[in-house]
Amino acid sequence: MRKPRSASMILMLGMAAIFWAGNSCAGDRRHISLAEALRIAMRQNRSLQAAGLEQQAAGSDVTVARAQMLPRLDAIENYSNSNYPPLVFTDILAQQDFSQSDFSLHHLNFPSPYSNFQSQVVLSQSLFAGGRLLAALRAADDQADIRTFQDARTREQVEYEVIEAYYRAVLAEETTGVVRRALDSAQAHRGVAKDRFNQGMTLKSDLLRTEVMLGTLEQRDIEAREQLRTAWAALAHTLGAEDEAVAPLEPGAALSGSPPPELARLDELAAAAPGNRPEFRIAHAQVDAARQQMTIARAEYLPSVSVAATYENDSQYLTRAGNSYMVFLNVKQNIFNGFASKAGLDAARARLSRAEVLERDLRAAIALEVETAYRNLTAARKNIDVARQDNDYAADALKILEDRYRSGLAANVDVLEAQAAREQADMQLAQARVAVVIDEAALRLATGKAPAGDLVK
Repeated sequence: MRKPRSASMILMLGMAAIFWAGNSCAGDRRHISLAEALRIAMRQNRSLQAAGLEQQAAGSDVTVARAQMLPRLDAIENYSNSNYPPLVFTDILAQQDFSQSDFSLHHLNFPSPYSNFQSQVVLSQSLFAGGRLLAALRAADDQADIRTFQDARTREQVEYEVIEAYYRAVLAEETTGVVRRALDSAQAHRGVAKDRFNQGMTLKSDLLRTEVMLGTLEQRDIEAREQLRTAWAALAHTLGAEDEAVAPLEPGAALSGSPPPELARLDELAAAAPGNRPEFRIAHAQVDAARQQMTIARAEYLPSVSVAATYENDSQYLTRAGNSYMVFLNVKQNIFNGFASKAGLDAARARLSRAEVLERDLRAAIALEVETAYRNLTAARKNIDVARQDNDYAADALKILEDRYRSGLAANVDVLEAQAAREQADMQLAQARVAVVIDEAALRLATGKAPAGDLVK
């Protein structure tokens, strides 16, 4: 008979299963390059899909506006059944079935219920509308252009968000590696401290201080692993691929790239940025759309002329029918509408001024964005050199102090401080490497260039 397992054994097996499950989850993830992440986002990102649908809707609005300038043909079918004397009289007359008996006074005053099937075909065309129809078409074209530029801007923004989410995940993975290396180093140092304590060469307080540092690193390791999972989830959401288990390439592969090119002059980048930015083109199209609204508002002071032709067929039983036609010429001129036309023109003029002010403000805002991104990237490029140097110094200092501690020439607290400094230097280097990549993409975004460069065709 098999002996039952103890509670401690079951607990150990459960913890091992959880640890294996967490590691297998990370191992089962498909590691993708930045180029592949961008391709997935171009297919599946929901912001891009929504922008594309909005662009389609704007194109349809142009067709609607153009249709207002073309002839309109309507088919109308009416049915009536009434004993209302005027209506009965006109229905009989429209059916061209009027007879001498219909003139009797009793029949005229008290007609029997009468049915009429009326079929009409109406052709109408606006001849002159004071320019409002053409202005409406141009305004719709402006809105379509705005949606096109917004789609381009959304694409650029999504590219940047993918780059940022991708390298945030790279940084999170690098962070777990830094903490793991620090934890391994602390465990190795604990072994040295324990040997020295057993040999009576150091105090127990040194060993306990090492244990405290080890516990702190274990907490950081737990936090780093959870933050890594959060970064993976954020990347998947940005890609629109929450149902896929994806992760970036290993930090070494993800951050190995060609040396960055020399930066152009700030004034040159700032001068060229507005012409490249979709937002500035949107602002320009909004100004033009506001001008078209001014034209539409002015048209309220002008007459409108339209023509319509109607062919009509009237029948009581859908058999014998009366046929007729009508042609109308309609001229309409507003004389007074409570100053609504003036108020509408004033409102359109104010909106035009507002659009022009926003266009000027956007130019200044773009210049500020470019300068901010430029200076952030300049600082990041300089920081990475300092971080590499500090990392080398921290590694050498830790190695020297560990060797001196083994020889009894250094205090334990010095080694612990050196280990903390090495961990901080590793983190600063990882952050600096990621910051350079993200800030380069931010500068391309600010100057109106594709943040991903040639990675997305």
